[in-house]
Amino acid sequence: MKTMYSTQVTSKGGMYGHISSEDGALETDVYMPTGTTPDKQKGTTPEQLFAASYAACLEGTIHHIAKLNNVDINDTEVSANIKAVQVEKGDLRFALDMEVTIPEVDKKKAQKLLDEAYRNCPLTKATSGQMEVNVHLK
Repeated sequence: MKTMYSTQVTSKGGMYGHISSEDGALETDVYMPTGTTPDKQKGTTPEQLFAASYAACLEGTIHHIAKLNNVDINDTEVSANIKAVQVEKGDLRFALDMEVTIPEVDKKKAQKLLDEAYRNCPLTKATSGQMEVNVHLK
């Protein structure tokens, strides 16, 4: 396999820690949400980071697939709503709902692009069978 890109992110401090990327582009505090009261912590959560990664990865893949198929797209948007769900006591899993907007493209063609992009998205491949993911064209 040929490596196309590589980066490193380091997490220190555990449940109320700090993450940083080697290039300094990502630098923030992290915390674990309680799920019972509104969180007043500063920073972000692993859930938010995962949802952001999946949304960005899927949107980028949509653009890639559109380019391969000579389809001009603009102003696409992917919103990811992530939930940490308890499967068994002490065992949490993610469930993800994503809404995708591909304006100015016929609905049938947009759905075809989305389906192909979802199948080819690296995060879809990485999580296949490991979590519930629902993707809807808006």
